[in-house]
Amino acid sequence: MYIMANMPVQNTLLATLNETENIEFKTVNSGQLPQNIWEDITAFSNADGGYICFGVNPDGVIAGVPSQFRDELMKNVSSYCSSAFNHKIYPDVITEGTAIKVYIPPAAASLRPIFSTSRGLPSGGRVRVGTTNVQLDDEWIRRFAIAAKGGAELVIFSGDYSQYFSQDYIDRYLEVVMKRRGDVYATLKIEEILKKLRAIDVEEKITLFGLLAFSNPYGLQELTAPTVNIAVTQYSGTSKVNLKDVSEVSVDDREFSGNAVSQFEEALRFILSKLPIRSRIETGGKRAEYLAIPEVAIRETLANAIAHRDYTTYQGRIQVDIYSDRIEFANPGRSIIPLDQLENAHPETRNPLLMSYLRDLKITEHRGRGIRTIKNSLKAAGLAEPKFENKHDWFVTTIYSSAFINDSDQAWLKQFSIFKLNEKQLKALVYVKHHPIGITNSQYREINNMNDVRDDIRAKKELKRLVNKGVFKPSGENRYRKYLLSKEIEAE
Repeated sequence: MYIMANMPVQNTLLATLNETENIEFKTVNSGQLPQNIWEDITAFSNADGGYICFGVNPDGVIAGVPSQFRDELMKNVSSYCSSAFNHKIYPDVITEGTAIKVYIPPAAASLRPIFSTSRGLPSGGRVRVGTTNVQLDDEWIRRFAIAAKGGAELVIFSGDYSQYFSQDYIDRYLEVVMKRRGDVYATLKIEEILKKLRAIDVEEKITLFGLLAFSNPYGLQELTAPTVNIAVTQYSGTSKVNLKDVSEVSVDDREFSGNAVSQFEEALRFILSKLPIRSRIETGGKRAEYLAIPEVAIRETLANAIAHRDYTTYQGRIQVDIYSDRIEFANPGRSIIPLDQLENAHPETRNPLLMSYLRDLKITEHRGRGIRTIKNSLKAAGLAEPKFENKHDWFVTTIYSSAFINDSDQAWLKQFSIFKLNEKQLKALVYVKHHPIGITNSQYREINNMNDVRDDIRAKKELKRLVNKGVFKPSGENRYRKYLLSKEIEAE
């Protein structure tokens, strides 16, 4: 598909792009495709899709595609995508000024892995992880095969379900269902109920969902792997290394196994027991105690990690790290929803059966409300916004136990009131106050939870306004540029 863009390149999406996890820049001097272009095409096809921008230098400067080669290059892209891989790929080929932008869509789960037919598997396939094209290996091929068959929840395990399921957890769930939907299973035998729930298949073989929902204390980990659990580690400071005692590994370290509900309930109790207790004087002089982080935020974040983790891989467990100033929750599997759409996008999940099960038990929020609940509870408590990140093949949520701007910072910021700065700019000022070496565009976006592809430009404009007002002074060029407090501000 060819799309001709009439607007000048500086006003289009291309002008806002950096070479990131779903964007690659390519310099071309002819109509021929780069020899390694198959790597980018398969990598994007096997992940979330992405853009290949021809005529753009690695530093993001638009060099353009020579006019005599543009038509040839566009035809070659479409032809190559149609013939060089195990399944046809249908790119969007867009001209923007002198550059050509090619969108490679994500392949359907049933078609993955996409690979170069001349190279075969595994050497001819790549998958995008972060900003890197990773060669497919047996683990990735296995994960794609599972996804093609309907997902990890319906993977089958041998064994009699009665030896691996807990009747107590089955009864607990059926009691909840009966209260909510009536006694819909009254006339059915237990095997028929479990089949309807897809906890076992038609041959009464155990499914992964069945283990996640109803496993006894050892069944899930015995039939899958020890890593299908939760590990919680507490550290004494703000990093994993205690500079006062480098021999100290951690303050406390626990693992929680069993089924998903057991893991959730036991890990939640442990995490809450590690949170500092704060107090305030209420009306009438009565002292009230409260957790440093609202329980609802911890609860929902932990539930999300369980519900959305990628169960096609056993190479990592859900990891919760408790620091003195924050808690980090990491689960295998990147967010399948773009980070800038987490709060408002139509809900999606890798594990619909598990999500429905946890929702019935009121462990997770109603559809699409989890992220909003986390953010609202932290805001109401006066805490900093949470941070959501895709790190390689993991999704990481960070919850802070203090406000980003404290009382001392608020007093210091009063001197800037005449400039009428927005909240993001005020945060940047406080950041540089505590980090005199300066703030970069990337750090500005990070502290302000700016995840949209266009936010690089927005951040640049807001930082430039601070320079124009005489508050910041720039240091360095392009991607290495930092912004420091001006000498006039430093002297005050």
